[in-house]
Amino acid sequence: MKTRLTEKKLERFYRLLSVKMTEFDCGSFCAPKNDGIPFCCENEFVTPLLFHEEYRWHRQKSTFWKRASLKNKDIKKMVDESASYYVYSFCPGSGACQRTKRSIVCRTFPFEPQVDTQGKVLGLVYINSGSENCSLIGKPQKIYNPKYIANSITFWQELLDLYPPEKELYIDESRKREQRHKRKGKKLKIFR
Repeated sequence: MKTRLTEKKLERFYRLLSVKMTEFDCGSFCAPKNDGIPFCCENEFVTPLLFHEEYRWHRQKSTFWKRASLKNKDIKKMVDESASYYVYSFCPGSGACQRTKRSIVCRTFPFEPQVDTQGKVLGLVYINSGSENCSLIGKPQKIYNPKYIANSITFWQELLDLYPPEKELYIDESRKREQRHKRKGKKLKIFR
């Protein structure tokens, strides 16, 4: 398999995504509603995926990230259906979080890209799953750091250009999202 994420590229992505998303700690914001644990740190429900290169890069530096022992049947099914360039991982959780070691997925949650039919990232949208659990989903753009939004759009464009199958996946997902919003008569909120 061709290495797409070089150490230099990973360092760039981590720099881009190191900008604070909000002025407040979103984990503290949602943890009280989830028995004191931020929803996105709940390994049983949200299993982080790291690119193989990202996982190896982290493992060379520390043992913070480990391969996940998957118990959740839905997650196991997702593993079987996923691309071969992911490692499903486990982190020690919010109590032991080392912010500098957060994965790409941790740094981008709860957003994903909205992509046009040519694969150009138009902006960020809230992920389709987890909306009932993540306290950020549905909040207005003004709570987000504009630099974070701009850096995330840059990150997503560069990542999708490296991984054509991911680009196709997001083109398809973006089209479906637009259709769902149109059927409901709602305007799609895109963070630009």
